[in-house]
Amino acid sequence: MLSRLAGSVFRVGTAVERADVVARMLEVYVVRPDVVAAGEDPAVASALRAVLGAQGPGRAGRAATIESLALDRHEPASVASAVAVARDDARRAREVVPTELWDCLDVTRSRMPRKVSVERAHEFLAWVRERSALAVGVVEGDASRDEVWEFFTLGRSLLRCGATARLLASDLVDTTAPHSWATALRACGAVEAFRRGRDHRATDPASVAGFLLRDGHSPRSLAFLAQRADDCLADVAPACVADEVEAFRRARAALEHPDAEQPDAWPRTVTARLAAAVDAVVAALDERVFAAAVPAR
Repeated sequence: MLSRLAGSVFRVGTAVERADVVARMLEVYVVRPDVVAAGEDPAVASALRAVLGAQGPGRAGRAATIESLALDRHEPASVASAVAVARDDARRAREVVPTELWDCLDVTRSRMPRKVSVERAHEFLAWVRERSALAVGVVEGDASRDEVWEFFTLGRSLLRCGATARLLASDLVDTTAPHSWATALRACGAVEAFRRGRDHRATDPASVAGFLLRDGHSPRSLAFLAQRADDCLADVAPACVADEVEAFRRARAALEHPDAEQPDAWPRTVTARLAAAVDAVVAALDERVFAAAVPAR
């Protein structure tokens, strides 16, 4: 596949996943009624912005955080920006992406509101998650398992893996507090999968951490995401990013070896390392594979 098309498809996958990830984290840490006080906490807003890779500290308050991370088209980490990127890159790659994917993203972009009240934020974020799921469903249901699917899935997997790893390494998660891990489960969209697991009935920190880091069956766990990204990288990554891919594989392997001497600190350490490795792979792909093919704006 041409680098130009590969880059566009990769960015579509990344942007579709970013919209879903931002919507879930905003819902849990800012919008939900049981965390209203936390949503007004400047430290929570700052930590959330860092996890999502937003620019600058931002303004304090629930309304300002929702406006910035949901609707600000000039904020690269926002839902609105992600939807615009997904639509624009799908247009550039229309010759290879499924027609229904283009239609889905075009409609989503056209229906993006410019203002959402705090009281209606829950409905808006639910709509964003539904539209993201629809876009993913089109690719999973209709696309051949060729390079288009590989680059789309690679973009999705790396974005979610990096965001989840940064969340678990951040101050938003108190590694010793059960309620904090329960909140992280909701933010990752993994509550039902965790509760249905035969060995995951209690929400103690060790059980939740083990599930989010090492469960090989849940598509919300780091082990699953890293494995899927690794499979795609093995198929499509060129030799020029081999060093970054190898570092990513070492960081992925570290998930399987808990530190018995520092059980509380280990999740934060290993997830920070994985997040850095994901960022390095994405940067290497952008700089050495996709950058020369990005059209001038």
